[in-house]
Amino acid sequence: MAAGLVAVVAVAAIASSGAGIAGWTTSHDGNEGNARHGWKGKLNEMMERNRIMRKMMERNNMMKAGRHIMRNLLNLDRIEGNLSYIDGTYYVDDTPVYFGDEWFLEHVIRSDYDGDGDYETIADEINGLMGNDVVINGMYGNGTLIASHINGMWLRVPVMAEFVELNGVIEKINGTYYIDGYRIVLPNKQARSDYDGDGLLERMRMEIDGLVGENVNIDGYTHNGNLRPLHINGIAI
Repeated sequence: MAAGLVAVVAVAAIASSGAGIAGWTTSHDGNEGNARHGWKGKLNEMMERNRIMRKMMERNNMMKAGRHIMRNLLNLDRIEGNLSYIDGTYYVDDTPVYFGDEWFLEHVIRSDYDGDGDYETIADEINGLMGNDVVINGMYGNGTLIASHINGMWLRVPVMAEFVELNGVIEKINGTYYIDGYRIVLPNKQARSDYDGDGLLERMRMEIDGLVGENVNIDGYTHNGNLRPLHINGIAI
C-alpha cells in the first residue's frame, strides 16, 4: 500500500516537473523570439543611421572638393595678352576664349571688370576691355580657354554649359526629377518662392514634388544631361 502511494506521488512529481519544463521552454523560446526581433530592429536602425552618416560624409566631401576647386581656379590655366573679338569668338592674342553663352553674356551682371564705375552685363563689361591687355584664368578645352576669372575677378565655373528653355511635364523616377530627358539638379535649400502654389514655403524638393505630373516652363543651364534651373514658370530659383 505504501509502495503504491509512493509510485503515484513519483508519477505526479514527474508530470508536474515535465509541465514546468515545458512551460519554461515555451517561455524561454518566446523571450528568445522577442530578443531576436529586438536585435534585428536595432540592427536595422544602426544600418539606417550608418547609411545616413555615409550620405552626409559624401555630401561634405563633395562640398569640400568644390571649395578646394574654387580656391584653386586661379592656379589652373592662365593667359595674358590683348583682348579681341573676331567672327563671333573672343581671343587673347591668338588663344580663343569662352566667357559664356549668349544668354549668360547678355543677362548676367557680375563685377566691374572694365573698371568704368558701372555694373553692366558681362558682354558690355568685356566690350569695355576690348583692345586692352587682360589676364584670364580658367581651363583649356579643345584648344579654347574656358574662363573662370577676368583680371583676378570671379566670372563663372569653367565648363561649357548650354542655356535652354523647356516646356514639359516634370517626372519623378526613383527620387530624381526629370523634364524632357534632363535630370533636374536642385539646390539643397529652403525655397524662396511658392513654386507649386500650395500657399506654403517648403524645401525645394517638396516644392518640386508639388509640380510632379504638371506641365511647366523651366529655363536654365544644361551640362552632361543635367539641368540647373534658373526659373520655374517664370519664378527665379
